[in-house]
Amino acid sequence: MQHWEINREFHNINSRKKCSCPDSFNERCAGNIIRAHTIPKTSSLKAISDAGHVLGLKMSYEAMRKNKRRPLLEKIGINHASTFNGFCKYHDDVIFAPLEKEPFVASQKQCFLLAYRAFSREYYAKEGAQDLSTLRHGADKGKHIEAQLYIQMNNFLYELGNRAAIEDLKYHKSYFDRSLEKEDFSTARAVIFTFDDAPPVMVCGGINPDFDFDGNPVQDLMDLEKRTDNLSVTSYYDGEKGIIAFSWLENSDETCCKVMTSLLHKDREDYIPIIIQYIFKNFENVFVSPKWWESESEGNRKILMELFGDNISTDISLNANGITKPLSVYNFPQLREVITVGYPLSTEP
Repeated sequence: MQHWEINREFHNINSRKKCSCPDSFNERCAGNIIRAHTIPKTSSLKAISDAGHVLGLKMSYEAMRKNKRRPLLEKIGINHASTFNGFCKYHDDVIFAPLEKEPFVASQKQCFLLAYRAFSREYYAKEGAQDLSTLRHGADKGKHIEAQLYIQMNNFLYELGNRAAIEDLKYHKSYFDRSLEKEDFSTARAVIFTFDDAPPVMVCGGINPDFDFDGNPVQDLMDLEKRTDNLSVTSYYDGEKGIIAFSWLENSDETCCKVMTSLLHKDREDYIPIIIQYIFKNFENVFVSPKWWESESEGNRKILMELFGDNISTDISLNANGITKPLSVYNFPQLREVITVGYPLSTEP
């Protein structure tokens, strides 16, 4: 296939339309799927933008091809940054109104919705990766036999992991759906960091943590027979304060409580640099202020881009580099307070 054919298929799959609400809500779907922002545009992305743009990864085949699979922060308009076709207009408005239209008070419902939005985007992305299976399997056409064997071996391992990830996500979706259907958000957990101003680094994503902030393994992602625990991280601005939220549901307590307790055991002045590094290390749905990025030293930008490289590389073994201690000092708004929600996390070693 020619690269423009691959790019077209890549674009079609990653712009497909679906509403991620529980099946029982489908009768209320408006039908018109919108490009929903995972990070609010007006209150958050606009607050850190420069001339209507933020910096982020362009997630297209052409961008990856042009940059030779190296991560590169490029200008993205705030109308397009952080969007995915994952909700109809009705459900995006109704479900997320407590985040979009109300001040953030760290209620369990708001913390649940932060986790749910990040989770929904990850589910959408993983289903898209699964839909690219046919494209991947055709990548060996015209190549010599050794290259074909190598490509198909990698495809087999990739799809084995992706199918396991889909099963994990289905498992977690049943918990999210049940809470929404019953309007019971008591299973939501969170650790919230608030700031005097908008965080210049904004993220919305979900992961299955493999290490805590001390570098200790917390779950074995290679055990495909066991469901893995899920953690969401979101940063945004509600017009009055900046917020970085680590959120999860009760069924992921075992791993997430270990992870967050290990962070809260650190010195308070280390929280922010470690969190910034954790975001670059683990997520690609990250958007930063162009002015903030330019204000950071060349050394700081190099540190963060190397962590970004760890994030997308298929050649680097899983590691805890960059999440156990500050690698530098970064410009960031003043930390106001740390709030725990739904679970009494200990800050004592």
